[in-house]
Amino acid sequence: MRARFTLTLLCAASAAAQQPAPPGGRTSFPSWNLSYVIPAGWQVGQEAGRVHTLVTPAGLQGPVIYVGPGMHQSFNDAGADLSKGFTALGLAGTPTRQPITSTISGMQAMTADYLAQNQMGLALQAHAVSVLTPHGTGLLVVGFAPAHQSGEMGAAVDRIAQSLQVGGPPQPNPQAIAALRGRWMYYAGRASGVTSAMGGASNSYEEFVEFDGVGRFTYQSSASVSVTTPGLTGTAGGAQAQSDEGTYTVIATTLVVRGRQGQSTFDLQILPDRVIADGRTYLRAN
Repeated sequence: MRARFTLTLLCAASAAAQQPAPPGGRTSFPSWNLSYVIPAGWQVGQEAGRVHTLVTPAGLQGPVIYVGPGMHQSFNDAGADLSKGFTALGLAGTPTRQPITSTISGMQAMTADYLAQNQMGLALQAHAVSVLTPHGTGLLVVGFAPAHQSGEMGAAVDRIAQSLQVGGPPQPNPQAIAALRGRWMYYAGRASGVTSAMGGASNSYEEFVEFDGVGRFTYQSSASVSVTTPGLTGTAGGAQAQSDEGTYTVIATTLVVRGRQGQSTFDLQILPDRVIADGRTYLRAN
């Protein structure tokens, strides 16, 4: 395969060059050309994909702030990333007030507050700031803390957003864009044995996505379900299909696709015979 490589290994060298600055220093997302200042009393506890996790000396037991760049041409794009983040963390969020728009260093910004709840029912205060740059990118900063620590967390989120510096447009990863060239398939299905007493059921779901290696993609998906009634007296089923097409790019290890149905982003790994996007494995189909 042309341009065969493991993206995560290739990015190890660049990751070494972007080690976070010490508390109070400036750190960056080099491929996105964005940087910010880590507030005093906070430190980068973890880097995963395009997200920095900031913690206090209490670690993950205390307030937590997530900082991440994105292809945010509008606050709707930033909101989609925020919603995706809530889901990944297993949280449900309810706005506590209307979002407030403002400007930061001449750039559009929006602030929002939420009451977040995890799957165990623990309530947290969430404070989020989104800043849109002139280059179709943005920085999303969101913090979570118990109510008695929400003021400290909120002030730190605001300081991070206000410290944003933009060095220019994002830098696409041409090797990754080319390495995606080809047709990839994801399949999931399940069937139960059909018996006269219990009947049976089966379902299947598959996706095909094809990248041209220079920035365009096509996509098709189909799903079907079949149910056989007890006594084998009848079978019912249904099927549906979807398609899309548009453009794609890769910034660092983030795949960004924009089609008729809007924009989506995925944490990406490219292996010789498969692609892993947000944990879902696609096998080469050609």
